[in-house]
Parts: sequence; C-alpha cells; structure tokens
Amino acid sequence: MDKIKEKLEKLRIEADENNARAEAAEALVKELKAKVEKQETEIQGLNNKVTLLTSDLERTQKRADDSTSALRTLEVQAEQYERKARQLESEKAALEAKHDDLNEKHTALKTDFETTMKSLESM
Repeated sequence: MDKIKEKLEKLRIEADENNARAEAAEALVKELKAKVEKQETEIQGLNNKVTLLTSDLERTQKRADDSTSALRTLEVQAEQYERKARQLESEKAALEAKHDDLNEKHTALKTDFETTMKSLESM
C-alpha cells in the first residue's frame, strides 16, 4: 500500500511538474504569438510606407522627366532665339550700312543740287 501511495505521490508530483511546464509553455506560446502579431503589424506598416514611398518616387520621377523635357524644349527655343537675334543683328548692321551709304549719296546729291541751283541762279 505504501508503494502505491508513493507511486501515486510521484505521479502527482510529476503531473504537477508537467502542468507547470505546460502552463509555462502556453504562456510562452501566448507571448510569442503576441510578438509575431506585433511584428506582422509593423511589417504591414512598413509595407504601407514602402507603397507610399514607391508612389512618391514614381510621381517625382514623372515630374523630373517632365521638367527635363520642358528644359530641353526651352533650350531649343533659346537656341532658336539666339540664332534669330544673330540674324537680326546681321540684318541691322546691313541696314545701317545701307542707311549710311544712302545718307552719303543724299548729301552728295544735295550738294550737287545746291551747286546746280547756285549756278542756275547766277545765270
């Protein structure tokens, strides 16, 4: 009978130890599940941030491409305007030379006219 009591006592102690280990394991599982859930939430938050940043990057790249394209267009226009300005400067110089030439001819003709008028008057 004592052996049975001892064996029962050993079984109870063993059962208590097993229950304590099981409770500790369950507590650990619960803690780990909470950590996993927290990490999953953090991962979801980071994924959302990545999505937003990717979206922002795409918009920024589009704006940069648009700006680059607009800059190229403006550079081409600036080159065209510079060519036109050089052409107009050249035309201006030619017209000024022609104007000076015509002024000289006018002055010469005016002098000839005045000389002719004086000679006619003296006749």
